[in-house]
Amino acid sequence: MKVLVNGVPLLSPLTGIGQYIRHLFTAMDQLQLAEVCVHYGLRIEKGLHLPCERTAQTLTRVNGLAQRFVPYPRTARRLVEKALFAYQTRFALQDALYHEPNYVPMPFDGPLVLTICDMSCFDHPDTHPIERVRLMQREMPRALDRADHIVVISESSGHALQRWFDIPSEKITTTYLAADARFRPHNPAELVVPLAELKLVAGSYILCVGTLEPRKNLTTLFTAFAGLPAALRQRYPLVVAGMSGWNTQQLMQSAQVLIDKGELRLLGYVPDALIPPLYAGAAALCYPSRYEGFGLPALEAMASGVPVLTSNQTSLPEVVGDAGLMVNPDDVSAMRDSLQLMLEDRVFAQALGTKGLARAQSFSWERCARETVDVYKQVMRSRGRAV
Repeated sequence: MKVLVNGVPLLSPLTGIGQYIRHLFTAMDQLQLAEVCVHYGLRIEKGLHLPCERTAQTLTRVNGLAQRFVPYPRTARRLVEKALFAYQTRFALQDALYHEPNYVPMPFDGPLVLTICDMSCFDHPDTHPIERVRLMQREMPRALDRADHIVVISESSGHALQRWFDIPSEKITTTYLAADARFRPHNPAELVVPLAELKLVAGSYILCVGTLEPRKNLTTLFTAFAGLPAALRQRYPLVVAGMSGWNTQQLMQSAQVLIDKGELRLLGYVPDALIPPLYAGAAALCYPSRYEGFGLPALEAMASGVPVLTSNQTSLPEVVGDAGLMVNPDDVSAMRDSLQLMLEDRVFAQALGTKGLARAQSFSWERCARETVDVYKQVMRSRGRAV
């Protein structure tokens, strides 16, 4: 069975959707479950690969310039991508099933599976740029009607989808994500060199991973962290890894005092090879997001044996279960006290990390790939096509 995938999110530093594409279709390829053909913007190729980091950084700069100088850059880029996709598939891959992992599909006449990672543009439109919200509100109803089947990455996302749209349950399948095998506990000797590149020492920092944008709730985390005893803040500075998103002015204002004291570091983009040791070297991960379709950083930290503190909203309880600490994302005191507990009681923190490691092993990209291919087979049979 041929599967056509829109891989454009792979052409910039990987956020959640890019990681989903990367791991799902790598697993599908390796297990030989389907013949995967990936649309990389200017070309379609068999198999999946990542661009080099220099290419990713260059594309980030180009997108940044477009945001500054092109009217409605998201809409303009979308029009170009649709035209290229339609041209490249006009006479090729008509026998394929098209899987769109990024909400809104490109023009294609064949069977369509759509992944909806979350409904934040509908549930919390204030946490997105207005152009993105308008695009989703305009395009998603048509996309959902057009789709043969919809994949969601948590039960929470499925319920949110059904709150907004009248979609029967039998048209929706949940496939949980997983942490890649690269995320594992590391021994101290393995961490010295990679962490030195980031000017970090294993076991001596609190980590937060995610794009700097409103729904990640970093302002609340900074307030909670600032309420810790000064000795703890000096011993365990807060390190945030993630690209700058949008509407970060208030966030940067709340961060500046901590940055000036040397208690907060914003790493920005971190090379892919350094991400696993960055997780494994953390004393704890705090992921206070208000809204997540899945919350992969929490699972990646658990797979690394690192104790996790996260919010108790949307999909995160499905991921963390009883293997981490969860608090209301607006409760600064609870967030501060939970951080303090993990940092001061290292026996408790180690036990929590062990519990998280065991839970992380119950998630699998192989299972995600097989369950996704089962959806493809169901769609192809309903269309009367060979599997």
